[in-house]
Amino acid sequence: MTKPSIGMFYNADIRHNGTSRRFIEKLHRMGYSEAGMKRYNRPKNPNTHIPVQKHDINIFIDDGRDDISWLPPKPNAAYLIDTHLGYNTRLNWARHFDTVFVAQKPAVEKMKFDGIANTHWLPLACSAELDVTGAELSYSDIIEKVPEREWDVIFVGFLQQGTPDGEGNNRLEFLDRIFKAIPNSHLSIGKFFLETSIRVAKARMSLNISILDDLNMRFFETMSHGSCLVTNRDVHGWEELGFEEGKHFVGYESDIECIDNIKHYLKYPMEREKIAKAGHELVRSAHTYEHRINEMLNIVGV
Repeated sequence: MTKPSIGMFYNADIRHNGTSRRFIEKLHRMGYSEAGMKRYNRPKNPNTHIPVQKHDINIFIDDGRDDISWLPPKPNAAYLIDTHLGYNTRLNWARHFDTVFVAQKPAVEKMKFDGIANTHWLPLACSAELDVTGAELSYSDIIEKVPEREWDVIFVGFLQQGTPDGEGNNRLEFLDRIFKAIPNSHLSIGKFFLETSIRVAKARMSLNISILDDLNMRFFETMSHGSCLVTNRDVHGWEELGFEEGKHFVGYESDIECIDNIKHYLKYPMEREKIAKAGHELVRSAHTYEHRINEMLNIVGV
């Protein structure tokens, strides 16, 4: 069966290592050559014209900028990541696309209410690669490759103090309380990319603190890389994706509960590793970027 021709539109200057890279790398692994999958990097000057080849589908990946000058020709689809942080901007974008995918489940009904009928929930996902070599490692491979768990807890991400309007979790204050209670902790500031995945694999437990209850990339990537995920349980949509608290991840509602749960599973390593292994197996079997790409292409009909 002939693969469809795909145009990928994104901003490599902003998201050079994020969702767009995940999509492109996975498309290559799925057998899409440069001829079948053309990349278009968003110009810094919105007035710059970039010639676009004819494709079966043109896919725009949310890059966080607030203008809408970077519009792929139709037929087109948009994957909007941060609707929980900038909904109105992304609603304006959505009006220019045939099909809209959103990473955060609450945005589906909001978009439909605001007139974007063809909106679909497409959660973020995980990469199967453990490190920059591109090796796709199983849980047992990870345990063998990583000689020992070096840290009790790790957090990978930015230290947001909530949103500009004062909403959301304050990561800085939360982490300060956690790290004081769990001294053998590690902080890796920045986004969760392949370069940091080996650090996650070296941690017994990996902490997730979503900003506005978003089901973020860290939720999936932590489990993929073999660490036991500890996350706020009010993130949206995990139940519908087959996850079970206590089986695939450890949940918390407060810093006190988070600390108590971490201490419990540090004391009982067999329970912890059982959860880590179950989470790993579930995300690898149902929540990789290959799964998301296939779902997207099936919905747009190419």
